[in-house]
Amino acid sequence: MSQLVKPSADAVENMLEMLFGNGTAVSSVDASSVAAVAAARYVDDDGSLAALCACDAPFLAYSGAALSMMPKGGAEDMIADGDFSKTIMEKFYEVMNICSRLIMSDSSLHIRLDNTIQGDAVAAERSGLSPSQSIAFKVSIPKYGDGQFVFEF
Repeated sequence: MSQLVKPSADAVENMLEMLFGNGTAVSSVDASSVAAVAAARYVDDDGSLAALCACDAPFLAYSGAALSMMPKGGAEDMIADGDFSKTIMEKFYEVMNICSRLIMSDSSLHIRLDNTIQGDAVAAERSGLSPSQSIAFKVSIPKYGDGQFVFEF
């Protein structure tokens, strides 16, 4: 069984367009450009950390706002304050659960979303992972704005 899959920008765009609608655009970016404020923890069947998907404040706020149909201004306020509502975190969990399919295939390691984390816990998880691969994306969410995330595994 191979490890996890490194998704293409096209694959990410196709997946996220189903969530955020037409006009969703995705491009590859340098992984070091993602200023992570939240992350999704993916574990293998033994419960061991297998991957992270860390995102910046705009992706966190805009993805959650788009799914909950929250006004753009509310998302912008959360980005400015660095304080994200329970609803935004719940919607981020949903997005990250769906995104787990981007890094799995029929022949890859099986993973599942364990939980999402914020703040200092993100840096702690990232430092403990020692990823052998990473791939990052900029996502333009229609009617909201641009954010970034990085898969590390």
